[in-house]
Amino acid sequence: MATSSSAGARKKAPSPPKHRHDGTSPLPLGMDWSPPPKRWEGRNTIWPHNPQTGWSYCVMIPSWITQTPETGVTADSFLKSVVFYRIHVGIQSPEGFSSSHGILRRFSDFLNLSSDLKSAFPRKDAPSAPPKHAFLRINSSRLLLEERRHALEEWMQKLLSDIDLSRSAPVAAFFELEAAARSYFQERNGRPSESDRSNWKGNLVLEHDGRNGSAASYRGVVSDEDRVSNPGHARKDSAESIGSDLSSLRGIELSIPGVSSSLWDGAVVDGHISQTEHLTGLDMHLLYDMDAQVILPNDQKQKLTRLLITMQQRIGAAKTDMEDLIARLNQEAAVKEYLTTKVKDLEVELEAAKQKGRETLQQAILTERERITQMQWDMDELRRKYSEMESNLKAEQNEKTRAESEKTTASDKNETLLEELEIKRKEVETLKHHLVEAEAKSKADKKVLVKEVKSLRNSQTEMKKVLNQYLEQKTGLERVIIRDKQRSARAKLCRVKFLHECRLLHERLLECSAKFLAEEQGNFTIDPSSLPDALDLLATSDNRVRLLIAEAQLLARDDEQGSSDDGDNSDSISSLTMSWEDAKVTDEDATKILSDLLIDNAQLRLRLNAVIRNAVNTAVKPEKEGFKLTRLDQNYMMSIPI
Repeated sequence: MATSSSAGARKKAPSPPKHRHDGTSPLPLGMDWSPPPKRWEGRNTIWPHNPQTGWSYCVMIPSWITQTPETGVTADSFLKSVVFYRIHVGIQSPEGFSSSHGILRRFSDFLNLSSDLKSAFPRKDAPSAPPKHAFLRINSSRLLLEERRHALEEWMQKLLSDIDLSRSAPVAAFFELEAAARSYFQERNGRPSESDRSNWKGNLVLEHDGRNGSAASYRGVVSDEDRVSNPGHARKDSAESIGSDLSSLRGIELSIPGVSSSLWDGAVVDGHISQTEHLTGLDMHLLYDMDAQVILPNDQKQKLTRLLITMQQRIGAAKTDMEDLIARLNQEAAVKEYLTTKVKDLEVELEAAKQKGRETLQQAILTERERITQMQWDMDELRRKYSEMESNLKAEQNEKTRAESEKTTASDKNETLLEELEIKRKEVETLKHHLVEAEAKSKADKKVLVKEVKSLRNSQTEMKKVLNQYLEQKTGLERVIIRDKQRSARAKLCRVKFLHECRLLHERLLECSAKFLAEEQGNFTIDPSSLPDALDLLATSDNRVRLLIAEAQLLARDDEQGSSDDGDNSDSISSLTMSWEDAKVTDEDATKILSDLLIDNAQLRLRLNAVIRNAVNTAVKPEKEGFKLTRLDQNYMMSIPI
């Protein structure tokens, strides 16, 4: 399950990046290759790209050097010399500061790099390395060596132009990019790099690389005395030189047991000194202290001093070599971790490829099965078609025999058919003649139809005009109907309002009556208790009646004005609405009659009040006991409408 999930995750992984400095480079500090600058100016070198995109490295091969044999410099030794090409690896930080790191590689190392890249990327069309001439002794000619250097430099530029190849582990190990990055930070922090602390020399010490089997460095330390005394001698490894010097010191007869014990406490194991601090911390004045009772010849004193100084120098060189070895081990550990990660990724990819291969194989098997079943179906179909074709062929053969028999009879009928053909031709000619006549008649009919269509179109325009007039009349009538409905509603509201006003006025008119009479046994008598206030009450009643008359007249005038407005607005009404006008006239007459009745009642009320006032004025006497009205007056009072 874990393998399938990892394979699924591997399938979903995005494709490799197609541009540099995108933050996905597996190299140290995420660096990417860049074309080299035209001129190297140290820390402030100007590169042909923007440095803010990320860490960059470039590769140049400025020169080459040769290693001569240890036996001495002769003509044969020059021919047998080994050529190393000096590779200049430049690094630029995102801040724009540059640093350089130098390494040496043989031509065979370049060929091994090419083979490693082809094995790591079998599907890539990587450029081939310059050829190795088996019959040309290139090392014997400086011109040929310079041509090979140019060819190697051009090949490296083409090789590193591919983003996958420039980010691969073989390229990182070949150019020692991790050591180059370390040297950059050492220079930035103000400490000399490992390459600065060691001196370059022509006769090189080679360290075997476990992967490439090539020369990895060319560092060595040689004392000044050794350079002066034996310039053609190649210095041995530091541990071996220290062992030889210690053996020479042991051969010296010293009579100082304390000093000898302090010198040889650090034993030599496999060519290395285990406790060299005793040598570095040795106080030189002990050799000349008279109290210690040291007896040495003068020439031995100088030799011992020289050997001690040489040993101190070589101890420093051994420390430098040790630091170089530690750095290389760290680099190898980083490369190993990187390669382990790559191996794991490749295992995951291999498992994914296997799973994909299985799925592809299963799909291929299924497709082949489907093809086989399809082929079987096709075979059955072909068999069925074959049987049908056989039956059809038999039927055709039968038809052929029947046709031959019929052909003989058809030859007899052919003559009769020719005669019938002649008759048909004559009929066709007559039909053509009738067709020409029918076409002429149809043309005449077309002309008549065109005229009729034109007349119909003209009449259609007139009918459209009439239709538009009728539509306008229809809209006018609809407006009139709507207006009539509005008027009927308005008249109904006015009628209700008028009746309400009449009812109110009638009630107020009833309230205006003054009660002075009292009915006793069918006779009306004036109530003596109401005589003192009779005149005031009559005056108040008169005022109220006058107000009612004014309001009744105003109500009649408002109703007449409304009806006149309706009459003005209804001038455009046609004769179809005369019945509604008659109903409206009857409503106006009823309104006028009611208003006239109200006014007449009010006027009669005024007259009655005047009569009552005169009666009151004549009836006020000191000896009054009561006033009796006659039967005539009673009938008159009863006949007054209220």
